[in-house]
Amino acid sequence: MHTQEDIKINKNILIATTLSSFLVPFMSSAVNIAAPDIAKSFKLNAEELNLVISIFLIFSAAFILPMGKLSDTFDRTKIFKTGLLLFTFSTLMCALSNTVELLFVFRSLQGFFSAFTFVTSMAILIEEHLPQIRGRLLGINTAVVYLGTSLGPFLGGVLVRLWGYRSIFLFGFAIGLVGSFVSLFLLQKEVKNTRQAKLLDSLKSLDKTGSILSMIGLFLLMYGASTFELSNTSKFMFLAGLIFMVIFVVAEAKLQNPVLDVKLFVKIPQFGFSNLAALINYSCTFSASYLLSLYLQLVKALPPQVAGSILIVQPLSQVITSLISGRASEKIEPRKLATAGMVLTTIGLFVFSFFDSNTSFVLVVLNLLLMGIGFGLFSSPNTNVVMSCVPKSLYGTASSTISVMRVVGQAFSMAIVSFISIMFLKGVKLSHENYLLILKSMKTSFLVFASLSILGIVASYKRGNIYSEK
Repeated sequence: MHTQEDIKINKNILIATTLSSFLVPFMSSAVNIAAPDIAKSFKLNAEELNLVISIFLIFSAAFILPMGKLSDTFDRTKIFKTGLLLFTFSTLMCALSNTVELLFVFRSLQGFFSAFTFVTSMAILIEEHLPQIRGRLLGINTAVVYLGTSLGPFLGGVLVRLWGYRSIFLFGFAIGLVGSFVSLFLLQKEVKNTRQAKLLDSLKSLDKTGSILSMIGLFLLMYGASTFELSNTSKFMFLAGLIFMVIFVVAEAKLQNPVLDVKLFVKIPQFGFSNLAALINYSCTFSASYLLSLYLQLVKALPPQVAGSILIVQPLSQVITSLISGRASEKIEPRKLATAGMVLTTIGLFVFSFFDSNTSFVLVVLNLLLMGIGFGLFSSPNTNVVMSCVPKSLYGTASSTISVMRVVGQAFSMAIVSFISIMFLKGVKLSHENYLLILKSMKTSFLVFASLSILGIVASYKRGNIYSEK
C-alpha cells in the first residue's frame, strides 16, 4: 500500500520536464510564423526558406531512435540536462546568426539537441513517480506540448511584429535558461540514477548498423516530405527514406541488441497497436491546420490574424481535454478513451471534407472543437498504454517510438497533401481567384485522411486492455 505522501507529484521534476516539453513545440510553431521575416532578412528563395524552417524537424527525427536506446543504458538525467542546455545555447546562436549559413547550422543543432529531451523528459517524468498517477502526468505533459504548439503562432506573431524574428529565438532562450537552471541545480537531487554504465561503454554497445540505417532513413524521409513539391529529387529522397526504413526493420529483427527491438510490436500487442494508432492519427491530423489556414484565408478571404484566432480553437481544446483524459486513463481503460478520440477525429475529418465556400463560421469552429476534443482524448491515454506495457528499462525506447510515430506520421501527412496539391494545383497561384481548385484539393485531402483514420479506430480498439489483470 502506498500512502498519499508516496503518490505526490515531484514539482521540480515536473517543472524541468514540462518546460522542455513546452519549449520545443513552441519554437517550432513560432518560427513557422516568422518565415516571411526570415526570408526578407536573408533574401531567401522558397527552397532556402523551406530548408531553414524544416531542418529542425529533420535533424530531430534522425537522432531520436539512437538517443532513445542510449537513454536506456546511460544516465537519462545527464542526457536530458545536456540536451536542454545545448538546445538553449543553439537557440541563442540562432538569434545572433548574421548569415543564413550560420542560421542553418544552429537550426540543425537545435533539432539534434531536441532529440535528447524528446526521448528523456517523458521517461524521467514517469520513472520517478508511481504508476497510480502516470495518467495525469502524461496528461499534463501532452497538454503542455499542445500549449506550446498553440501559443507559438500567436505569441510568435506578436514578437515578430514588435521586434522581428530574432526576438522569437531570444524568448525561447529565456525559457530554456529557466529550464536549464531547474534541471542543473534541482533535478539531480530528485532523480535516482540506476544506470551505472559509462557513456563510452553505452556508445560502444549501441547498435551501430541500426542507428545509421534509422538516421539515414528518417533524414531522407523527413527531408523528402518537407520539400516534396519542390523537385523530383525530393520525391526520390522520400521514397529512398521509406526503403531505408524497411531495410532498418528487417535488419533490427535479426539483431540481439538492436537500437529498436521491432519484435516488441508483435510480442506486446498493446505496444504495437498503440504505436500504429499514433502513426495513423498523426498522418491524418497533422496537415489539418495547414489546409484550414488556406481555406480560411484563400477561400473565405479572411485576414491572417482572424484565421489564426479561429484555428487556435483546436489546440486549446486539446490542452483542456488532454488534462482530463490523462487523469481519466488512470481509472478508465485507456483503449476506450483513445478509441473514442479516434472516432471523434474521424467524424471531424469527414465533416471537413464537405466544407465549401458557403460553410458557416459557426460550423468551422464547432468542428475544430470536435477535432480538438478527439485528439485530446486520444493522445494522453494512447501514450499511457505505450509507456505502461513496457518495463522501466525500456522507457527511453518506448518514448522514442512515440516520437518516431509522430514525426513519420507528420511526414506522411505532408507528403499526402503535397501529392494531392500537385494533382489539383500544379502551376496554379495560391490566391482567392483559384478558390474552387483550392477547395477541391482540400476536400480530397480530408476525405483521404478520414478514410485512413478508420484504420486508426480499428488499431486503437484492437490493442487490448492494460488493466485487465487488476
